[in-house]
Amino acid sequence: MKQPATETLYQAAKELTNLYPRLSALVLETHTNPIDHDTKTPHKRAYLEPWNTPAGELKHDIHTQARRYETALNIALFNKATYRGASDELTIAAFNRLAVLIDHAHAQNHASLDVTDAAKLLTTWPRKIRLALDEPLPGEEPWTKAPGNLLCPHCDNRLELQPGWKDHPDTADVICRHCKDDNGEWLRWKPDTWVGILQDA
Repeated sequence: MKQPATETLYQAAKELTNLYPRLSALVLETHTNPIDHDTKTPHKRAYLEPWNTPAGELKHDIHTQARRYETALNIALFNKATYRGASDELTIAAFNRLAVLIDHAHAQNHASLDVTDAAKLLTTWPRKIRLALDEPLPGEEPWTKAPGNLLCPHCDNRLELQPGWKDHPDTADVICRHCKDDNGEWLRWKPDTWVGILQDA
């Protein structure tokens, strides 16, 4: 696997410095700390982040993986690790440290799955957070599996709808991203292939 360029690592860490607090705020918006009136002295109950929500799950995964790979790379490169608490500020510090550690590992030709996986995660987290915030950059919008489990008649892979299809569902073709026509274009079928199935469901 080709390793991301050094500037890509540091750019990802910089983006995460701005994006991660916004993801955290998105999680907090869904639940507020309730006041416990069961005692004579009302107080706030401990806040439990809603890990069952997509934003909460994403935050938890990033928070956990950033610390895990920072620890693994510190041990692999320097035979020691730094403990980080659970605050958002310390998670951001882990992002920045990860970029340095991965860069150092590349410079030392230190090849391991931890280095590869950490680099992949660090550079994909900004896109995942932007999707959670509903602010994808051009080209980052996800494809959607066509409803009704529609399969390509040529390769049996699931057919998909292009990003932005919700803005024009009546003209959104279903597409196979595995098969191509004589012109080198992805095979596609007209919307009635899937709209009819959706209406009948």
